[in-house]
Amino acid sequence: MKLRFDHRVIAAALLAIALVASGCSKSTSITSLETPLDQASADDLAMQTAQALNAAVLDVEGASSSLVTTSAMRPLIAPFAALWDTTITGEGYTLQASREFYNAAGTLLPNYGPTAARMVWRSRITGSHETGSDTVVIAHGAQLNFAGIQPGDTAFTVSGAAVDTLQCVYRSYDGTRWRYCHCKSVLAIANAVISRTREWPLSGTLTFTMNADRLRSNNAGDVEAHLAGTIVITFNGTSQPDVVVNGTWRYHWDMEYRTMIRA
Repeated sequence: MKLRFDHRVIAAALLAIALVASGCSKSTSITSLETPLDQASADDLAMQTAQALNAAVLDVEGASSSLVTTSAMRPLIAPFAALWDTTITGEGYTLQASREFYNAAGTLLPNYGPTAARMVWRSRITGSHETGSDTVVIAHGAQLNFAGIQPGDTAFTVSGAAVDTLQCVYRSYDGTRWRYCHCKSVLAIANAVISRTREWPLSGTLTFTMNADRLRSNNAGDVEAHLAGTIVITFNGTSQPDVVVNGTWRYHWDMEYRTMIRA
């Protein structure tokens, strides 16, 4: 099933989301220190992408969990304490979400029912998360469209858009140094097919347009270099979809461990 949605609505939502996201994070001036990408810089963008993907996963898991009692997707982040109709917290994040249902003709419905053909999910995620080697502070906003939402459907089809602002401290890909980064990105999701019976997305693409300031310290104004790139993730039904940075540097996104691996 191919999802239909109004591109004007997505564009308007992106503008509103961008204003919200920029308002709840430190500002970053785009400097003239544009740095041609090398392997290490591509690694940095790939690792920022992995952090931004965590928020996208929270959206998909939260939205799908609001439609079905159990999800076939293996959770990439520990489940939230509640599933729906409240402000949800867990793993250091707070998620606020709303949803609308439409029939096949595009008419807004009062609630979910047998004529619902698609769901629009709008969310905002804020907070911070720490692992053994990484710390990230995130502001995320999204508008996602779900088709295949009836019990008899075998898969969800997800399209939509999101914006993220990240402030990260992490180990470099080779593990030899600490990295500090302030990053802003826009995500476009195109027809990601998520089976109800298999663990990993079957097909579809995620495209990040990313601007990142590599910092000398954990201070958003202490800019060492500015990196820019386009990162495309292509799902293939496995736990390691393909990732390409600027059409050149190739990785796999390990969805089980939430890391990027050079291909």
